[in-house]
Amino acid sequence: MVFKRIKIVLIIIANLGFLWAIYNMFYYKKASFDTSEKAQISTDKIIKISSEAGNWEWNKINYDFYKEFYFDLNKNEIIEFCKIANSSNAKYIENIRAEKWIEIEIKENTSKTTIYLKQNIENEVYFEINHKTFEGKELEKYIQKHIREQL
Repeated sequence: MVFKRIKIVLIIIANLGFLWAIYNMFYYKKASFDTSEKAQISTDKIIKISSEAGNWEWNKINYDFYKEFYFDLNKNEIIEFCKIANSSNAKYIENIRAEKWIEIEIKENTSKTTIYLKQNIENEVYFEINHKTFEGKELEKYIQKHIREQL
């Protein structure tokens, strides 16, 4: 009889744990996401911002950053880039698998950081830095102005 009661209590605890896991998986993760967080990129030490790899589409034109297109930003453009990135709010992305992306390399005096500008299947544009996602529509528009074709 004692074993039967222990078994029933264990089953109830397991079911409650399962319900808690389902709640966290579908609701709590999005509800608890802090959208007030901002990206923090310091302009003081940055030497160069350039494109590395990726594939993007604007106005039905496919931009292949592997071979055909690139962008490099000068000091004034770096300040503007950082201002746009730092003003972007954190964004919760349900489907983080990217359909299109651009790797943006930030070179500092002693280190390198990579920002990934991404667009997923639902056409949400965001950028990812240090495993955190931020709104990327304004950054996309800014980069579009500075694209050059490789010779």
